[in-house]
Amino acid sequence: MKSITRDKILESNQKVHSLLVKSGDYQQSPHFKEENQAKVRSILQKLAGSLPSTTRMVDFGCGTGFIINLSKDLFDEVHGVDITPEMMALIDTSSNNIILTESTAEQTPYPSEHFEFATAYSFMDHLEDLENFLVEVYRVLQKGGVFYSDLNPNREFIQAMSQLEANEEATSPLMRRELKAALHNGEHYAQEYGIDPETLECAEPIKTVEKGFLAKDITRVAKKVGFSDCRIELDWYVDQGTIIHQHSNQAAEEIDSYLRSILPMSAHLFKYIRIVLTK
Repeated sequence: MKSITRDKILESNQKVHSLLVKSGDYQQSPHFKEENQAKVRSILQKLAGSLPSTTRMVDFGCGTGFIINLSKDLFDEVHGVDITPEMMALIDTSSNNIILTESTAEQTPYPSEHFEFATAYSFMDHLEDLENFLVEVYRVLQKGGVFYSDLNPNREFIQAMSQLEANEEATSPLMRRELKAALHNGEHYAQEYGIDPETLECAEPIKTVEKGFLAKDITRVAKKVGFSDCRIELDWYVDQGTIIHQHSNQAAEEIDSYLRSILPMSAHLFKYIRIVLTK
């Protein structure tokens, strides 16, 4: 595996995300779409409702506040951690219960057992090492606390795309689009924002170098760190958005249900991994 230093990962993340914020395009990312915000909000409400108390939560890699905006009324205090101040500057803190900290995710200034809830959305593939991050999550969570992470790239999907490319089988417009997003996103960033592909690769090492996460590896690391419960769920099958917008939510849910019924055979059709860990 190509070696990328921690300093290079941090530097590349700051460069990429600063440019995205300045371009004004970051808030147009697919996960900001109304249907996805509604889905994530529902998950947050359910998880917050399962906690014995909701005094404090922390969002690692908070960016421009996607999770913070969806959870600020669910907790007394909502903390956000990020290394890119240009992103945090866009967070609406007018609710007066939001506290932002410029820090790396693996070494935060918080006391141990400080939070009932922690999150990391579309973030963990930007890390150097999953275990080091989960050790910090575990440290700051109270006993019985919950960690929720979503939009983590699924290695089985990326490997399937790699196989299609190797066999020159990605002939449909849909497959070419998915292949480009999974394997050649650097070309898009180079054309749109002038970010060289190597910088993007360094900013997303777990996606670009390790080709995403495997559910079994996440479970193994979480158990090693000490989490008592680990729930892993595959999410968002190929072209699910088209089914929702051109057909219906019901049609999309029926396909989703069928694909889940034939797991693990269908695992490579899901693009992301959702994680819920309990300390």
